[in-house]
Amino acid sequence: MLRKALVLKDLEGIHARNSAKVAMACRDGRTLVTLEYKGETADGGNILEIMSLGAKYGEEIVVTAEGEREQEIVEEIERALNGALV
Repeated sequence: MLRKALVLKDLEGIHARNSAKVAMACRDGRTLVTLEYKGETADGGNILEIMSLGAKYGEEIVVTAEGEREQEIVEEIERALNGALV
C-alpha cells in the first residue's frame, strides 16, 4: 500500500477535467485507489466522487493506492491533479 500527500497546484483545484484524468488512471481495476480530503473519501475511479471533494488550489489531498501498479498510478494522479497531461 502506498499513501502520498499531494498539494494541489492546479489553480482551479479539483474540476471535471482533472477528475476524469484521475479516474482514467485508475481504470485497470488491479489497483484500489482512494482520495481523502478533510475527512471525506472518494473512490479514485469515480469522477463525481472526486469532484465532490471540492479541494481548492494549495490544499492537500491524500492518495492511497493498493495493488500491482500503485507507484505508477499515484504518479499519474499527481500529474493529473496538477494540470499536466496523463
